[in-house]
Amino acid sequence: MYTVDKTNTITKIKTEIKAMATEFLISALREKYGEDNVKMVRTGNASKANEIAVIVDEATGEDGEVNPIVITLNPAVKEFSNHTSDKGKVYVPFDFYAAANEYDAYLDEKEAKAVAAKEAKAAREAKKAKSE
Repeated sequence: MYTVDKTNTITKIKTEIKAMATEFLISALREKYGEDNVKMVRTGNASKANEIAVIVDEATGEDGEVNPIVITLNPAVKEFSNHTSDKGKVYVPFDFYAAANEYDAYLDEKEAKAVAAKEAKAAREAKKAKSE
Protein backbone atom coordinates (compact mmCIF):
# COMPACT_ATOMS: atom_id res chain seq x y z
CA MET A 1 0.00 0.00 0.00
CA TYR A 2 1.37 3.37 -0.99
CA THR A 3 0.78 6.78 0.54
CA VAL A 4 1.39 9.92 -1.49
CA ASP A 5 3.34 12.61 0.33
CA LYS A 6 6.11 15.16 -0.34
CA THR A 7 8.83 12.50 -0.60
CA ASN A 8 6.74 9.69 -2.08
CA THR A 9 5.18 11.52 -5.01
CA ILE A 10 2.65 10.18 -7.50
CA THR A 11 5.38 10.17 -10.16
CA LYS A 12 7.77 8.16 -7.95
CA ILE A 13 5.04 5.64 -7.12
CA LYS A 14 4.03 5.24 -10.78
CA THR A 15 7.68 4.79 -11.79
CA GLU A 16 8.22 2.11 -9.14
CA ILE A 17 5.02 0.25 -10.07
CA LYS A 18 5.88 0.36 -13.79
CA ALA A 19 9.37 -1.02 -13.09
CA MET A 20 7.92 -3.88 -11.01
CA ALA A 21 5.30 -4.67 -13.68
CA THR A 22 7.93 -4.59 -16.43
CA GLU A 23 10.20 -6.99 -14.57
CA PHE A 24 7.29 -9.32 -13.83
CA LEU A 25 6.17 -9.34 -17.47
CA ILE A 26 9.72 -9.96 -18.73
CA SER A 27 10.13 -12.87 -16.33
CA ALA A 28 6.78 -14.46 -17.25
CA LEU A 29 7.34 -13.97 -20.97
CA ARG A 30 10.85 -15.44 -20.80
CA GLU A 31 9.38 -18.50 -19.09
CA LYS A 32 6.99 -19.00 -22.02
CA TYR A 33 9.05 -17.82 -25.01
CA GLY A 34 12.64 -18.29 -23.85
CA GLU A 35 15.35 -16.00 -22.53
CA ASP A 36 16.64 -14.96 -25.97
CA ASN A 37 13.17 -14.14 -27.33
CA VAL A 38 12.30 -11.43 -24.77
CA LYS A 39 14.30 -8.20 -24.65
CA MET A 40 13.90 -4.54 -23.83
CA VAL A 41 14.06 -2.50 -27.05
CA ARG A 42 13.89 1.13 -28.19
CA THR A 43 11.06 1.80 -30.65
CA GLY A 44 9.74 4.84 -32.45
CA ASN A 45 11.28 7.38 -34.78
CA ALA A 46 11.95 10.85 -33.42
CA SER A 47 10.49 10.09 -29.99
CA LYS A 48 11.95 6.82 -28.73
CA ALA A 49 10.20 4.60 -26.18
CA ASN A 50 11.50 1.67 -24.14
CA GLU A 51 9.29 -1.39 -24.63
CA ILE A 52 9.33 -5.11 -23.97
CA ALA A 53 9.71 -7.00 -27.26
CA VAL A 54 8.78 -10.66 -27.61
CA ILE A 55 9.40 -12.99 -30.52
CA VAL A 56 6.21 -15.08 -30.48
CA ASP A 57 6.66 -17.00 -33.76
CA GLU A 58 8.05 -16.81 -37.29
CA ALA A 59 6.48 -16.20 -40.66
CA THR A 60 7.61 -16.70 -44.22
CA GLY A 61 6.91 -13.59 -46.25
CA GLU A 62 5.85 -13.36 -49.88
CA ASP A 63 9.53 -12.93 -50.73
CA GLY A 64 10.32 -16.30 -49.12
CA GLU A 65 12.25 -14.73 -46.27
CA VAL A 66 11.61 -16.06 -42.76
CA ASN A 67 11.31 -13.34 -40.13
CA PRO A 68 10.26 -13.29 -36.48
CA ILE A 69 6.79 -12.11 -35.47
CA VAL A 70 7.38 -9.63 -32.65
CA ILE A 71 4.92 -8.06 -30.24
CA THR A 72 5.78 -5.14 -27.99
CA LEU A 73 4.37 -4.26 -24.60
CA ASN A 74 4.66 -1.06 -22.64
CA PRO A 75 2.89 -1.18 -19.29
CA ALA A 76 1.20 2.06 -18.28
CA VAL A 77 0.29 2.88 -14.71
CA LYS A 78 -3.12 4.53 -14.71
CA GLU A 79 -4.00 7.47 -12.51
CA PHE A 80 -4.88 6.49 -8.95
CA SER A 81 -5.32 9.83 -7.24
CA ASN A 82 -7.32 13.01 -7.75
CA HIS A 83 -4.79 15.76 -8.36
CA THR A 84 -4.02 18.81 -10.46
CA SER A 85 -0.74 19.38 -12.27
CA ASP A 86 1.30 22.57 -11.95
CA LYS A 87 -0.19 23.62 -15.31
CA GLY A 88 -3.76 23.10 -14.11
CA LYS A 89 -4.51 19.74 -15.73
CA VAL A 90 -6.95 17.75 -13.58
CA TYR A 91 -6.41 14.03 -13.07
CA VAL A 92 -8.94 11.55 -11.71
CA PRO A 93 -8.40 7.90 -10.73
CA PHE A 94 -8.82 5.32 -13.48
CA ASP A 95 -12.12 3.49 -12.99
CA PHE A 96 -11.16 -0.17 -13.50
CA TYR A 97 -14.70 -1.50 -13.15
CA ALA A 98 -16.27 1.06 -15.49
CA ALA A 99 -13.60 0.34 -18.10
CA ALA A 100 -14.14 -3.43 -17.74
CA ASN A 101 -17.90 -2.99 -18.07
CA GLU A 102 -17.40 -0.81 -21.14
CA TYR A 103 -15.27 -3.55 -22.70
CA ASP A 104 -17.92 -6.18 -21.96
CA ALA A 105 -20.56 -3.93 -23.56
CA TYR A 106 -18.29 -3.46 -26.58
CA LEU A 107 -17.96 -7.26 -26.97
CA ASP A 108 -21.73 -7.72 -26.64
CA GLU A 109 -22.37 -5.05 -29.30
CA LYS A 110 -19.73 -6.54 -31.60
CA GLU A 111 -21.31 -10.00 -31.25
CA ALA A 112 -24.82 -8.62 -31.89
CA LYS A 113 -23.61 -6.89 -35.06
CA ALA A 114 -21.91 -10.10 -36.24
CA VAL A 115 -25.10 -12.11 -35.63
CA ALA A 116 -27.20 -9.48 -37.44
CA ALA A 117 -24.79 -9.46 -40.39
CA LYS A 118 -24.84 -13.25 -40.56
CA GLU A 119 -28.67 -13.30 -40.47
CA ALA A 120 -28.86 -10.61 -43.17
CA LYS A 121 -26.46 -12.56 -45.36
CA ALA A 122 -28.48 -15.76 -44.89
CA ALA A 123 -31.69 -13.87 -45.77
CA ARG A 124 -30.09 -12.44 -48.94
CA GLU A 125 -28.84 -15.88 -49.96
CA ALA A 126 -32.25 -17.43 -49.30
CA LYS A 127 -33.94 -14.70 -51.34
CA LYS A 128 -31.45 -15.19 -54.17
CA ALA A 129 -31.91 -18.98 -54.13
CA LYS A 130 -35.69 -18.58 -54.15
CA SER A 131 -35.61 -16.27 -57.17
CA GLU A 132 -33.47 -18.69 -59.21
